[in-house]
Amino acid sequence: MRRSITQFMWGFQPYFRNGMERVARDVFEQIGFGLGARAFLVGFADDPDQAFPVCFEPEHDPLAAVDLSSVAADAQQRYEESDESRVMYGSHRHHERIHRGYLDSFRAETVRDALARSPEGAGLTFFVGSSAIVDGTYAVHPVVAVPTTRWESKPTLSRVRIDRYTVVPSFQDSLMRELLAAATADLGRSSPPEDFSIRWSDRSELIRKAARAFVQSVSVFSGYEFTSELTVALDEISVQPYEGRSGSGGLLLASEANPHVEPVLEFVKPIRVSETRSMRKALEMADPQHHLLCDGEKVVGLARLRDTYAPADENAFVFNVMTRGVWELSHDQVPLLRVSNTRPSLPQPRLDAQQLKSVARRVFREIGESEADVLWGLAESASAASHGTMLVVHRNASEEAMRLIPQAQQVRPQLLGAKVLAAVTSIDGAILVDPTGACHAVGVILDGHASGKGDSSRGARFNSAVRYHDTQSGQCLVIIVSEDGMINLLPNLRRQVAGGSVESVVRQLEESLTDDPDYEVFFRHWEHLESLAFYLTAEQCNRINVARTRLEEHRARPDPDDRDPNEGPVGRITHVGWTPFAPDPEMNASYFLDAE
Repeated sequence: MRRSITQFMWGFQPYFRNGMERVARDVFEQIGFGLGARAFLVGFADDPDQAFPVCFEPEHDPLAAVDLSSVAADAQQRYEESDESRVMYGSHRHHERIHRGYLDSFRAETVRDALARSPEGAGLTFFVGSSAIVDGTYAVHPVVAVPTTRWESKPTLSRVRIDRYTVVPSFQDSLMRELLAAATADLGRSSPPEDFSIRWSDRSELIRKAARAFVQSVSVFSGYEFTSELTVALDEISVQPYEGRSGSGGLLLASEANPHVEPVLEFVKPIRVSETRSMRKALEMADPQHHLLCDGEKVVGLARLRDTYAPADENAFVFNVMTRGVWELSHDQVPLLRVSNTRPSLPQPRLDAQQLKSVARRVFREIGESEADVLWGLAESASAASHGTMLVVHRNASEEAMRLIPQAQQVRPQLLGAKVLAAVTSIDGAILVDPTGACHAVGVILDGHASGKGDSSRGARFNSAVRYHDTQSGQCLVIIVSEDGMINLLPNLRRQVAGGSVESVVRQLEESLTDDPDYEVFFRHWEHLESLAFYLTAEQCNRINVARTRLEEHRARPDPDDRDPNEGPVGRITHVGWTPFAPDPEMNASYFLDAE
């Protein structure tokens, strides 16, 4: 679709916005939180004589119809009614700069609220960054929108301000803030940006910076108002062995004056956070009930958090060193941040109940919900094994137990309680159970043949499970608990989806192919279908490919407004390579919820 250039704030704004959207999606996927984020730009003209006082990129998006004409006046009113407007600063230049920042932040809030309450913004959560003057004409705010239900699915703290300090309530909020700040900085370059110039290495640093900012905010939550070096310290402590052992244990971040903290051992000379070797040694004293007590600057002894602690207070946090190079931040036993070898991410469930039950019922169609619940209980107990283990669920467990003797200890079939399961996982080998959860053998050494389906980066336990599963022709489910904390399912079946929802996206793609199609809308549906490619039927693949062929033909048509004096009308785009969709041979009706 050809765009009216009268709406341009600067010539490269579509490329900048597209780049910002790509980076937004990438950094959140890197932390394990795929959001399908969308990026926008909202510009306000400094010159009142501009033909378009407010511009929205992309101008053909439904959100561009939201009336933002009153944003400037509403932001001015919010500013004048705020406490910040009455704060005075000694230097006139300093005072003017800070108050321009206050007004800009109120304008960003007003844009966010206007988009959120519009019908076009239903179901979306908006984040608006500070503005930057682009090309001396427009003050441009970067905007990111994410699905509200998806965003709210992750845990978060409740406050964004403590006394005079601004804090971030979650790692994902911190990353969004850093992303918008990077976009604002790029917009504010001396020459108008042609793209959002965040390289791959810069994206990793953006994520680490967000993690440090969140840990700093958590320090403020706990009562420590100064700069904390906890992130760096924990990175160093977690990789340091002690007498050959990897670290494990917890650090309680709380004020010594916190009434819900019970000291059990007080150091005469506290250990500063920067003294990582001493902190690593002290960590050996920590156990599940007792943690090193840290006030944000130093470790003062051992303590435990009393049962009287109210989670709503949000002033006591635990940093757990999980294994070598891995640590986790949690509040009220809810993980908020995980760092593995300096790579921050959002903590993921070690094992998802719904996923395991879904896979179990698809592998063993003869079982019901109660048997699936029993298998989940066994898997949950097995996942607590600190040294790693395997749970093999086999349709013919009794015959397998006999076959695998003497490389297995056969037992009389019985259901295992959590304590007995913990005991039998202390020896090498897998636990063999049937689909009802009854145990038939322990200490099972699995056999199998190399099939080329293993993973050279994983250990012997994982690869032996892959070899065994590959020889069983769909007769078993294997739950692998590795020593590094990873949990895998074999087979790792994809989630089930509603067939109607897949067909709906295919139709949206076809319907977007009008006589004058909006390429951006088309490719938004195309990207959605790429994420659903596994579930597409041969007929749907054919329809999608036909639609793409028609789009490329449209893009290659001569443009009547663009003529070469010698060649005549010039095509918009001569050729774009693309990969046609094809049905996945492993897809079948069991992957559709409608089939149940």
